[in-house]
Amino acid sequence: MKMLILINPLMLRKTNIVSISLPMNLTKAVDTLSKQTNQTRSELVCNALREYLTDLENDRKRFIKVLKSTRNEKTISMDALRKKYNLV
Repeated sequence: MKMLILINPLMLRKTNIVSISLPMNLTKAVDTLSKQTNQTRSELVCNALREYLTDLENDRKRFIKVLKSTRNEKTISMDALRKKYNLV
């Protein structure tokens, strides 16, 4: 006896669907860039968001490092701090 097993492809999905609203000019920019880079909208936005979050985390780590290294210093202005640790 042969059995037919149907698998719902959505059950295999390792991603979540997230709906967002974008201004028209940003949507056009995403569409243009996705065509130029041969990426889907989802791939482009996912890659951009991943890069942004990575940069944000790296900035946070650098900021914590700076705070720890200046713990014993007297007050320093934000401009001086940015210049000293190349945070511009």
